Amino acid sequence: MSDDAAAGQQVAPPPQSPPATRHVIVVGFGLSGRSVVNSVIEQHISYTVIETNPVTVNRCIPGGLKIIQGDARKPDILRRAGIDRATDVAVTMPNDSIVLEIVDQVRHMNPTARIIARCTFVSGGMEAHKHGADETVIAEQVVANQFGRAITASLSR
Repeated sequence: MSDDAAAGQQVAPPPQSPPATRHVIVVGFGLSGRSVVNSVIEQHISYTVIETNPVTVNRCIPGGLKIIQGDARKPDILRRAGIDRATDVAVTMPNDSIVLEIVDQVRHMNPTARIIARCTFVSGGMEAHKHGADETVIAEQVVANQFGRAITASLSR
């Protein structure tokens, strides 16, 4: 027991470390990537977009979007995007083989980042998990759910 505690004085608890600052990397700036960025911006979270299309990048920079041009399979591009401090990575492009390569690279460079990967089919989602994705968004399932919703709505008329 410390002298302060023995004297009946309260001892202040040790300072807690502040919560980790979140940083999200969004790979691809199509419709899915834009949706992710909108959510991140609404929550005032740090982000960087990686996009391969120079026209898209050049169009978005003047508006203040934090976007860089490059291929996220390349370590130097991921470093420029902040992979060392990334807490989350959303891989949004519609090409399963490229998505898997990016998931591999991200997992290698940042073992603790939460990776969300877009896949076309359930089988691709299973592969993405094997490569290190924490979560997948599978187009096949999304389409199936929307068809079920649409036919249910249609049949109730």
